[in-house]
Amino acid sequence: MKNAESAIEYAIYLCLFLTALVSGIMLSESNQLELNYADEVISGADHDLVMAPRIEGSETVQGAAVVQSIFHIHDIHADIQVDGLLFDKNLDMEYTDVSMIDVRGTYRSDYVRDQNGMLQKVIFRKV
Repeated sequence: MKNAESAIEYAIYLCLFLTALVSGIMLSESNQLELNYADEVISGADHDLVMAPRIEGSETVQGAAVVQSIFHIHDIHADIQVDGLLFDKNLDMEYTDVSMIDVRGTYRSDYVRDQNGMLQKVIFRKV
């Protein structure tokens, strides 16, 4: 009788373990898919914002897009200036403070290019 009870008890523990294992794997895969999708959306929005303006110099953007542009400054390959504060294209994001940017504000963008047409600096001024 004790052997049958032990066998049933071990079978229940095994079922609980397998259920937890499968649930954990499914949750992990779901989180990874969500993170990949969010990264695609953010990357697509950033390139549309800074890399290909429709009418250069007359674009207005939200402050959150300005902050996002700063965090992707290495992809832009240009300096970013926000209300007189310059963010160098080689800056280290670990030590960068963007808390002075009003994420709910609206900014007008201007673009500075060299004689070859390469983007040198993006200037954001609060409207």
